[in-house]
Amino acid sequence: MNDSANAGELQELVEQLREPKTRRAARQKLVAAGAVEPLLGCLNSTNESIVWAGIESLQELRAAEAVEPLVELLERGVLTLDVSEALTVITGQDFGADAKKWRKWIAGPDSGAGGELDVAECVRRTGELLGVEPTGSDKSFRFKLSLPRDRSQKVAVYFGHKDTQGDEMVVVYSECGPAVPKYYEALLRKNMTIPAGAFAIRDIAGEPNFVMVDAMVAAIVTPSALAKKIEHIASRADIVEEGLIHEDRR
Repeated sequence: MNDSANAGELQELVEQLREPKTRRAARQKLVAAGAVEPLLGCLNSTNESIVWAGIESLQELRAAEAVEPLVELLERGVLTLDVSEALTVITGQDFGADAKKWRKWIAGPDSGAGGELDVAECVRRTGELLGVEPTGSDKSFRFKLSLPRDRSQKVAVYFGHKDTQGDEMVVVYSECGPAVPKYYEALLRKNMTIPAGAFAIRDIAGEPNFVMVDAMVAAIVTPSALAKKIEHIASRADIVEEGLIHEDRR
């Protein structure tokens, strides 16, 4: 398929976003195609349904290119709840619907926009912000955080993973304890109550374990955003660990 034909098909899918009957299937196809440019164009539409479809799709793609136009939508007061959620998912930051704070973050010295992530420097600065000494090397690191009531929690950070679109991701997770089947439903329901990340099952030393996990787009990771993510993961994972095994092993 030549580029012009492909562009024509993508534009046809964008037009299908106008109709409720075709919107869902068209949006899924645009996401599957990784059609960031056409979806960015959707944000300028006068049709609110098309704008919404663009926001949701760019969020699914974690498209760093969408950050600036999404903030512009916030400034115009367009679908602010959907936009702020998309910005949080894409960037790992959470400034709600405060467009000024998003602008300040974009302009900040550690905004991370436009350059390749310096892993060693990012890890060093993140450790400084958290007040801990990271362990590990290359693309795998661990942070051990002190928590209330004399508890602690280790959080692993992996660089270099890629998502289905080929974008480099930073994966952050912490072990919670053995994956006991009787707790499956409770943790799945808990996923609906947390603002970011999710509980999942990961094989560790050949045994299934519950973990709290989240991921960030490497291109827009900053030390401050990573530190905030690590703190969130540590806190949530420790609560589950204490409930599962009533100890503090991880």
